[in-house]
Amino acid sequence: MSEIILTDFYYGAALSVLFNNSVRKISAALIESDDTRQLYCLTTDNNECRLFIKYRTMRNETKTEDYNSWVFNLTERDKNEIQSLIEEGHNLVLALVCGVAGFSDSELALLDKEQIKRIIDLGKGSITISRKKRERAYRISIGGGRGNAMRVAFNRFEELF
Repeated sequence: MSEIILTDFYYGAALSVLFNNSVRKISAALIESDDTRQLYCLTTDNNECRLFIKYRTMRNETKTEDYNSWVFNLTERDKNEIQSLIEEGHNLVLALVCGVAGFSDSELALLDKEQIKRIIDLGKGSITISRKKRERAYRISIGGGRGNAMRVAFNRFEELF
């Protein structure tokens, strides 16, 4: 019998959400994998992209319960691989699996190629993403507080796939 490891739940959840929320048929092929990220080639009836998935198992402690925040570390390997994918001209989507205890309130944030390029160009070693309950967008800290944060739409499946 194969053992299921924790990463299987997060990567599997990201793929399941994509397959179940897309209006198009999606085929996926795993390109690279380790404990901190996975890279897939996704093909739909009219598009192909590289899906780079990272996950956090727990949100950050915040002062209020209506606000969730996660920090995703970007290793030099991650940044180099993302930069190479962009330079090679791939349509790139970064999926951030924002986990919470018990899995049921976990979320999936999807960043497009331009948003990813902007983060990489800032030279940051991590991505801090947050969302207030009932807010229709995530915010990614780029410096200067919440008002200056990059906005990422909450539900982007049809737009990106």
